[in-house]
Amino acid sequence: MKMYWKSIITGALSLAAVAAAAAPEDSKPLDKFRVGYIAEPAHGLHFLAKEQGFFKEEGIEVELFQFSTTAEGLTALKAEKLDVGTFGTAAPLLFISKGADFTIFGGMMIGGQAIITKPENAEKFKNLDNFRGKRIGSAKLTTGDVIFRAALQRAGIDWRKDVTIVELPGVGAVVEAVKKGSVDAGIVFSPHFSLAVKNGGLKVSNYIADFCPDYTCCRLDANTKDFNARKDAYKRFLIAEIRAYKFYRENPDETVKIFTKALKIDEDIIRADTYTNKTFQSNPDPLKKGTLDFWRQMREIGYVANDYPVEKHIDTQVYRQALDEVLARYPNDKTYLEMAEFYKKQNE
Repeated sequence: MKMYWKSIITGALSLAAVAAAAAPEDSKPLDKFRVGYIAEPAHGLHFLAKEQGFFKEEGIEVELFQFSTTAEGLTALKAEKLDVGTFGTAAPLLFISKGADFTIFGGMMIGGQAIITKPENAEKFKNLDNFRGKRIGSAKLTTGDVIFRAALQRAGIDWRKDVTIVELPGVGAVVEAVKKGSVDAGIVFSPHFSLAVKNGGLKVSNYIADFCPDYTCCRLDANTKDFNARKDAYKRFLIAEIRAYKFYRENPDETVKIFTKALKIDEDIIRADTYTNKTFQSNPDPLKKGTLDFWRQMREIGYVANDYPVEKHIDTQVYRQALDEVLARYPNDKTYLEMAEFYKKQNE
């Protein structure tokens, strides 16, 4: 009888050992990331990667946190209450120039801002010269705010003297100021301009991309110390985002449903901004050249007082490694091959 039970126990232990060896990833603890974002469809790669299980498949556990403003989100990142922040381009560059030890290691979107006004005023803003003498509402530290001021300067318009830019605490305040008539027009990002049109009776007079095509917007930011300590985990985080980008490209109907569920915004707004009107492009590429050009524009318009070597805070290699690993899995995939070519143009 003793030999019988000994045999049973030995066999059970052997089976357990085989099972453990066969599925080592299942028993390995997931690397945890607290990710901050702004409620806009262009940040949807996070939602796709989570909903489709890409994060988990890459050994990542992600908890998402929504913020109202970029400054609020980056303050949380600096305080190490977040691991990854997705908060514009202007704000992280400004924080970096003031001593925040952040690393920009990827991206989330290109474009995505517009100018809204009352319908009767929309035709008055067809070119930049029409903004002379007008009051323009804008949320400080937003991407559109910087790009618009830089566009004015390139057109020979002094944004300090020829235009009155009214800085407001957030995009919601900008929309309300336009409705009340306390400003002539306002700069807001997706989906706020579409919501202002549908629910607020306003109209889009211009997209910021009309003045500066393909400008860089929201970056993926991390605390440098953590990024350097967990580069493999950040690589797997980016692999999940890259896979989410492919899903976004190839599955518009399901993508719209996931974005609608995550953001609790009307499906027609999501679909229009994401696919029909293409007011932005989601893309996880670091866009090093575009980010440095954005910094140059911030310096040229006097948006920041001091120069700073922001390039040392941009890491493109971990993204490159992530993309290489995805290509090794799917060497003939058209989307991933396009991403590799895009990376070369934007970063090398």
